[in-house]
Amino acid sequence: MLISKNSQLILRHSEIFQTKKVFFSGNIQDDFPLHLYTIITKINLQKKNNYISFKKQNKNIDVYNNLLVSQEMTNNCDTIIYYWPKDKSEAKFQLINIISCFPINTEIFIVGNNSSGVKSAPSIFNKWIEINKIEKAKHSILISGFIKKNSVFILEDFFKTHIWENLIIKSLPGVFGHKKIDEGSKLLVSTFSRKITGNVLDIGCGTGFLSVSLLYSSPNVKLTLVDNSLCALKCSQETLDYNKLTGEIIYSNLYSNIFKKFNLIISNPPFHHDLKTNFNIIEEMIRNSRKYLMLKGELRFVTNSCFKYDFLLKEFFKKHCILKKTSKYKVYQAFL
Repeated sequence: MLISKNSQLILRHSEIFQTKKVFFSGNIQDDFPLHLYTIITKINLQKKNNYISFKKQNKNIDVYNNLLVSQEMTNNCDTIIYYWPKDKSEAKFQLINIISCFPINTEIFIVGNNSSGVKSAPSIFNKWIEINKIEKAKHSILISGFIKKNSVFILEDFFKTHIWENLIIKSLPGVFGHKKIDEGSKLLVSTFSRKITGNVLDIGCGTGFLSVSLLYSSPNVKLTLVDNSLCALKCSQETLDYNKLTGEIIYSNLYSNIFKKFNLIISNPPFHHDLKTNFNIIEEMIRNSRKYLMLKGELRFVTNSCFKYDFLLKEFFKKHCILKKTSKYKVYQAFL
């Protein structure tokens, strides 16, 4: 079993948890929670593919795939192990939710990479958590303490609103485009026009910015929005609702839950996995897109100007071009 550096740090203190009833949450990058010996283990995962992977292992463990943690989920647990994500605002969003579901004096362990901002946890959560111990090892930090005051969690307090050309964009921490509307997404949107018709798939819909922008310029398209993040899907639904627009929202890891074909696929795909550069998602999106495109269907996506995908597009499409380009971004257009 390969485990992350963060899990290795938890493993060094595994004897502590043998008498604990543990609730895991946060940016879990391996299946270590399934193997830590405890009295009770419960796990909440944010990503669909992680959830499916955990459930397949058939452990006698409660595994959840919920955007928000509830008291029903945490019932009978006395210890929290939280894996810190790469964004501090996302950590605050998730932890305030988690803390609101546990009684005072619940023990909590927070673990994260040095470069993720986890060092700021004691100051961010000083109001709610009494920090007792900090340990560093292998580029990770483990913080432990006890809940000293319950938090009050209100989901609406964490939404950020962006206004763009009369459109309202709703975003939660941890979703791409939360702090501001991405310039690459704006470049892709600038290529939309009324000429776009038919069924359109928005892969990695995030805040829903691409979809509502397309619906604004091409109101007759039928949109399907997919993402692997429950948080992103919540934002997309809010964005659609606030702009009084409609689209089908599907919880899917790329094409995993898609069973029809489209005239157009649009995307601003990620090239990071956590804190590391990773091009697997973009490459998989390109390789498998032809299975989900109609005859003469189109794939249109934005990427950084320095990244080249001509070799892949040439392999899977009859023709492709760079539709629009700036010093930082470019929009690829490819046809079957």
